[in-house]
Amino acid sequence: MTLPISRQGLEQIAIVLAVGAALFAIFAVVSWRRGRDWRRFAQSAGFIGALILVDLGLAYTVAPNIPTPPVPFFVRFLQNPTPNDPATVAAGRALYQANCAICHGPKGLGDGPAAFTLQPRPFNLQVHVPQHAPGELFYWISEGVVSTPMPPWKDKLTETERWEIIRYLQALAAGQAS
Repeated sequence: MTLPISRQGLEQIAIVLAVGAALFAIFAVVSWRRGRDWRRFAQSAGFIGALILVDLGLAYTVAPNIPTPPVPFFVRFLQNPTPNDPATVAAGRALYQANCAICHGPKGLGDGPAAFTLQPRPFNLQVHVPQHAPGELFYWISEGVVSTPMPPWKDKLTETERWEIIRYLQALAAGQAS
């Protein structure tokens, strides 16, 4: 079983929960010092602490670890210039099937025919794509991913074709494409 969220995502949730637990603990101390009923805040802090333990337990036992390769800061802000319409998604699908499915599989699950010969194995794009900005995806497709078999595609696919693939992958991950 794998969760539809990565270890890194669950770690970020744990950080937010820790902030909430700390706030309730502070409220409990302030209420106790003022002579008011502090137990409700302490119970809330304890409950959130238990949620943190469950969250981190899932993060380190069940959730996939999806390391994020570094990208230049500015690429995170790039937006996809291709229209978000069925024609663009269809064009992206055709390009994906012709160039990417051999490794990433026909549905982007990382289970293509060549995947089993690669180390590390290709990522499950249905999990990975929604967690990243379009510019990051464009950068990795264009430049390849260091320390993986993912090659750069900037010399084989035009800029528009790379963006069309991203439109298809986003639709695929959202369940809007097959």
